[in-house]
Amino acid sequence: MEIAKTVLVWAAFAVFHSLTVSEGYERTARRAMGERGFAAFHRLLFTAYSAAATGAALLYVRSLPDAPLYRLGGWGRIAFHAVQLAGAALLLWTPWDFLEFVGLRQLLRHLRGEAPEGPGPLFTGKAYAVVRHPLYLGCSLILAFHPTQTQNSLASAAAVVAYFYVGTFFEERRMERRYGEAYREYRRRVPRFLPFRRPATVLRQRRG
Repeated sequence: MEIAKTVLVWAAFAVFHSLTVSEGYERTARRAMGERGFAAFHRLLFTAYSAAATGAALLYVRSLPDAPLYRLGGWGRIAFHAVQLAGAALLLWTPWDFLEFVGLRQLLRHLRGEAPEGPGPLFTGKAYAVVRHPLYLGCSLILAFHPTQTQNSLASAAAVVAYFYVGTFFEERRMERRYGEAYREYRRRVPRFLPFRRPATVLRQRRG
């Protein structure tokens, strides 16, 4: 029962999170805040309520009865930690601007009276040359390969990793609207989530 509750709370988080990045929400927010207000405050507000929703979900899961599932030792533990280190290395290899990511840089531009910056050019180097969503993959490896898991922690990890994967489809729709053919070409060339391509895809590329 606790596993079902854990999955349901993360499913509720996923629905909430998806709504706050939807086109309809952004249109409503732009109308309510205006273009400059949206550019200045939207990302920071999104970060704030995403953090609050994540914290609420974690607190709820921690309040549920739980039971140990496994605790690896020896080479199994070493192997799992090695995969986690690979995930951490992937995160470090992925270029990203923390202040921009949480919305502080946009707010600072607004406070200095600077015009909002448009999206930069499509970046396809470093970790983005290996998979299209290296941040999601890196976090997934760290979560899924923890060598000590309870039934609720493993259910949480599975639910979050599943949402990361599903979220790539929504994110890529936004990226395609923003970058058009450049992103479609990048998508044909680089795998989505795992650093290998399906044989059928490779065969089509060779024929092309």
